[in-house]
Amino acid sequence: MAPSSHPSNWRGPTITEIAELAGVGTASVDRVMNNRPGVKEKTRQRVMNAYNKLMLERGEGGTLDLRLFCESGEGFNEAMKRAAVEANRTVPGILITPYFETTSDLDPIRFARRMQDDGAAAQGVILVAREHPAINRAARALMAQGVPVVCLTTDLPSSRRATYIGNDQHAAGSVAAHLIGQTLPDAPGRILLVMSETFRCQQEREMGFRRVLRANFPKLKIEERLLSDDRAETIRAQMLAHFDASGFPDAVYNTAGANRGVAQALTERGAADVIFVGHELTVHSKALLENGVMDYLISHDFAGEMAQAARWILQTRKGASSDPLPSQILIHTRFNCDLQT
Repeated sequence: MAPSSHPSNWRGPTITEIAELAGVGTASVDRVMNNRPGVKEKTRQRVMNAYNKLMLERGEGGTLDLRLFCESGEGFNEAMKRAAVEANRTVPGILITPYFETTSDLDPIRFARRMQDDGAAAQGVILVAREHPAINRAARALMAQGVPVVCLTTDLPSSRRATYIGNDQHAAGSVAAHLIGQTLPDAPGRILLVMSETFRCQQEREMGFRRVLRANFPKLKIEERLLSDDRAETIRAQMLAHFDASGFPDAVYNTAGANRGVAQALTERGAADVIFVGHELTVHSKALLENGVMDYLISHDFAGEMAQAARWILQTRKGASSDPLPSQILIHTRFNCDLQT
């Protein structure tokens, strides 16, 4: 029932509206709203989140227009897409419109122009992108226009963004070194490091990784640093060429995307004993963990961070904000790699 403070023509959300936002059928909504059995708890929670969001938005009058600009590999882009959908379902007062580019196809100047033009019409921007002068300039221009820019997963401090939400990436790289060091025997060993474009998160992971190796596992040495473009086929070819020239390393640490490329090369050459550690839990990396090709995967809560970014912008526009704490670093193995949907 609508509160008495609402105007006489006020109406609550319909079953159809709730179902559309929650991504479920109207029959499920009817069961939940009438407290009938036969509904999974996850479905019940989605319906109630959608109902509460619609009620709050109608009571407070509208939503903030937020834009997500994300440049990454295909798997990570899909994860961000799901995270934006989930935030739109659950966070009252916001609507995120996403724009995606794949790293291997990116024109940074075009991306920055799109970000600046579309972002200027919005009330907040969430950004996942590499370090590039044009992208930094676009972020600074939006900030100067009063549009808060929140960097997600990978930071761009030179852009003068409003804040950063995500892991402490230096710590994430340190975790990777610890996992490899604890897994390999206490003997001299070689590690192959894989990176891609100038994403700050990858640079910080490398710094943390190297620091822990030097301090705690001095017998392990990084033998080479492959630079790729986040395409599985490119990384696969580079890995195979490296194997031909130098043999197998004891471990591979992929700070970048396209874990499939690393896995394909290891599988083709039968290098089952090589320890493989990477980042970001996606549909593809989940399969690699389950198949035993990948040993450890370091990730974070995509949906939680997207929602946190949206709430931060919402609160900032209301005049109240604080510096977010780093999000929790998650370690996945084949035994705990379920995707949250």
